[in-house]
Amino acid sequence: MAEAPKKLLVLVVDRDDDIGRKTGVKTPIIGFEENLKAAQALLLSDPEEADANAMFGALRVYRELAETYGEDHVEVATLAGKENEGIEADMKIMNELNEVLRRFKADGCIFVSDGVTDQFVTPLITSKIPVVSIKRIVVRHSESVEQTWLVLGRYFKLLFTEPRYSKIFLGVPGIIMAIVGILYMINVASIPLMLSALGIYFILRGFGVDQRIGGAVKNFMQVFRMPAYAQLRTFAAFTTFILFVTGLYMGYITTIGAVYAKYPNPPDPLTHTWWWLDKAPFLIGSFISGSVDLAAIAILITILANIVYYLFSRNPRIWGAIRGAVLLLWIWALLKRAGVILIAGATGGLENPQVFLLAITAILGVVTLTVTLIVTRMLRRMYSKYFRRKA
Repeated sequence: MAEAPKKLLVLVVDRDDDIGRKTGVKTPIIGFEENLKAAQALLLSDPEEADANAMFGALRVYRELAETYGEDHVEVATLAGKENEGIEADMKIMNELNEVLRRFKADGCIFVSDGVTDQFVTPLITSKIPVVSIKRIVVRHSESVEQTWLVLGRYFKLLFTEPRYSKIFLGVPGIIMAIVGILYMINVASIPLMLSALGIYFILRGFGVDQRIGGAVKNFMQVFRMPAYAQLRTFAAFTTFILFVTGLYMGYITTIGAVYAKYPNPPDPLTHTWWWLDKAPFLIGSFISGSVDLAAIAILITILANIVYYLFSRNPRIWGAIRGAVLLLWIWALLKRAGVILIAGATGGLENPQVFLLAITAILGVVTLTVTLIVTRMLRRMYSKYFRRKA
């Protein structure tokens, strides 16, 4: 006989307690003869039961190990949980495993499984005893198919038993079908119209449009519960969007009007592309001149609202917002002058008044921004105790 190893426990776990429900046999079942009788009883009650095949597989493993290492060093046992396969089932399995280990002090375990509940049961076993090997017994169909049907069965069960799921998958379609049927019977709506309405509903629901609309409405309602300075910031963001879009539209209208005013019969852009490319500076200048005022005001409103927000929230970002406001004013001035030059098609250097004004604007902008940077740094040090980040 080969040298005896540490004691091994051949273990089968019936997590949903098929053996208890179908045969009335109490678990844990310990020993070869007891497991053989229980497996035979389970097969007689349900010839297609996978747990019975796992039990016979465990008996075969037990017999092979007993012939090699001796019966004193090997034991076989079957544990069972509960029908719901939840926390109570796992607790019952743990209690039965403790009982088996008290009666047979094993040093390792060979887990024989039908392949379905390995992921749930294996951690329970390993918390009490090392798992030397896992042997899967798959007889009737492949493991992946069995797991797929197991998951589908659980989800279908949830659809009919869980109120939060049944309301959506049963209640809402039921209401829709009832309304459709009533409207059709009283000749209020036709089948194509009802199908279109159902299609629109499924599209909105499938792409989550209804949830996004609901979330937007919920966020909008939060505005009325915000502090006053936060409400000002939200209003400024909305105003900025409206003014900016309007500014772009004004730039487009201004450009179209300027083109037809200067060129009453402009050629087709598809056939005279180079003509339009040659007029690109004039078009860009017209667009800038028509849109820059509203666009600058829109952004300035947001910056001013942020300054007020940072002031009341005592956030040191206020100094960056102030510098941003000054920077925006000079960018607006530069773009305004650049638009005039592009429209007029000015040539020459600083002797041209328009070019000279653009250069002066740029230089004054640099000086002003430098002064603003120095002043805000001084103010930041002076009011460092007031403007501080909250932990």
